[in-house]
Amino acid sequence: MAMKKEEMIEAKKLNPVDFLAKVLEAEKHTDHICWKCKYLKWVLKGSGFPPADIIGWCKKIHWPHYWSISEMDVIKKCYAFEALK
Repeated sequence: MAMKKEEMIEAKKLNPVDFLAKVLEAEKHTDHICWKCKYLKWVLKGSGFPPADIIGWCKKIHWPHYWSISEMDVIKKCYAFEALK
């Protein structure tokens, strides 16, 4: 699927984080603090691999075996948190 000229102009104005958030759509959104962290790797829309309650993985905690984040978890504070830029 090719991008239209207007979409390409808009995409060039985005920083890398915003560009990926626009292109790679998440399966679900919650109110976790993780969504505001640069280390969250979210489950992509249409992906059938992870269990249904997993929203994503933290790329900083327990590297290289990333910690999975369930939508049932209540995360209010995290030592590995770094805000998106």
